[in-house]
Order: sequence, then C-alpha cells, then structure tokens
Amino acid sequence: MNLKDLQYFYDLCQVQSYTDVAKQHEVSQPSISYAIKRLEESFNCKLIHHDPSHRSFKLTYQGEILLEHTKLILPEISSAHKEIDRSLAHYSTVGFPPIIMQYLFAALNQEKELDFLKKVRPIRRGSLELLDLLLKGELDASLLGLIEPFNHPLLEMRELFQKEIYVVLSKDHPLSTAMSLSFEELLDQPFILLDEHFIHLKAFDILNQKYQNKAEIFFKTDDIVIIKELLKKGIGLSLLADIALSDEDDDLIKIPLIPEDQITFTVYYAYLKSATLSSEVEALFNLIKSYE
Repeated sequence: MNLKDLQYFYDLCQVQSYTDVAKQHEVSQPSISYAIKRLEESFNCKLIHHDPSHRSFKLTYQGEILLEHTKLILPEISSAHKEIDRSLAHYSTVGFPPIIMQYLFAALNQEKELDFLKKVRPIRRGSLELLDLLLKGELDASLLGLIEPFNHPLLEMRELFQKEIYVVLSKDHPLSTAMSLSFEELLDQPFILLDEHFIHLKAFDILNQKYQNKAEIFFKTDDIVIIKELLKKGIGLSLLADIALSDEDDDLIKIPLIPEDQITFTVYYAYLKSATLSSEVEALFNLIKSYE
C-alpha cells in the first residue's frame, strides 16, 4: 500500500474536492482518482460513493472506518520520520517551559551534570505549546507543568514534582505584609500574567470564575523577565510558582493563597508512547527527579 495514497485519501476527506487535492499536491486530478481506486482494490471495497462528476462527496461506511485509522497512521509516520531524522543528526529535542528551565539549570550547576546539552537540544516554550509540539512529533520528549489531571492515549506521562501557585508582588506593595491572601482580596488588583501558552493563565481563569470573573488582567506576556521587572516597579501582582523566583529577585515576595484557593501544578516529563528515548534524555530525567 502506498502511503501517499493514504495522504491523498485523507486530504480528499478534508476538502472534499479532487481538484483542490490535486492542486495541493501539484499532481493531476486523475492521479487522485487512481490513488482512491488503488486503495479500494487493496481493501476490496468502495470507500467513496461513486459520482462521475465529482460534484458530491460522501464516504461509504468502510471509507469512514479507513478515515479513522488514517488519522492515526499519518501522524505516526510523520513522527517516525522526524524522530529518525533527529537520531541521524545525533541529537534529541526536549521541551522546557521557561520557568522550569530556569529552575533546573540553576540546580544543575556542575559541568558533569550539564553534559546532556551536548546531545539534547532544549526547546523553550510554554507547557501548552510544548504539549502540542510533542503530539505533532516535533519533540522527542518534554517537561510539562499542568494544573489539572491529564491523560492522553498517545503519551507516556511521568510525574517529577509538584509546586504551589503563589501571589507574587513587590515587597513595597500594600499587600506585601499579608501572611496569606484569598483571591477575593485581589479582585481589584491589576494582574500581570503569563499568556495563553502557560498554565498560570489557566490558574487565574479557574480562580476568577470562582468569583464571577471580577478580576481583570492588566498585561499578558510570554516573557517571565518582563513580568518580574513590572512587579518590581510596583505595577500590579501576578500568580506564579515559587520556582519562578531566583536569588536576584529579592525585591519580590511570594504570598500563599488561602487553602480554599490554593492551586497546585504538577511537573511531568512526557513522550510519545511510540518513541524510543535516547540514553541522554533518560539520564536527564533521572537527574531532574533526583533533585526533588
């Protein structure tokens, strides 16, 4: 069976036009028709209801079955190509959320512990963006910070550690002396948050919905450095894990949320079940786990 025929079939199911699929792949329209015919001969059944004019498009029951399997087969083949290409180049790609990356690289301070960088290419993105890249086969593995239980049939997930979300603000902020804070006490405060690629925004949404969405976001960014600089200037407050703070951030303080509002995020390492991790990536994850 020709994999290209499966790709033509899948694309045809999406756009429902032989002409458009032919243009997309820069082939003739009969090439698409012959591909479907070869598939039908291979499976010994009709996959698409016959319409000589190609003005209507409808899958047979068997065509629906093949489409569902094709949705799984094509991404797996694509992932295999990408994984093999990376292995031939003798490196692995591993996703690192910026806050977790900063925290871990500060802990891994011995030259021997950083040897993995010789064969691991770090990809720095927010957890939600990394999850998408992982599922597309663009990464060999990734660290992920998630605040809700998560399972995916294609992924192997291993828990590394858990961290609390804190209110982070300037030490000169009027609320800086509080021992703990409820989200309700923060409803009139301008929030400075990591954007949609990060789970911190999800934590804000969960808490804000609890209080009828009365809190407002003043500014969003994907850059944790910008957030901390604004906070140090006394502009608003944020919701961050304490691992976002380093020794250089002595102008900022973290205040826990009251138990009723506390949100915990879990750091996992994840990889496709179909993937084969390199020894360097496995050693990296074992080293990270040993620090917690």
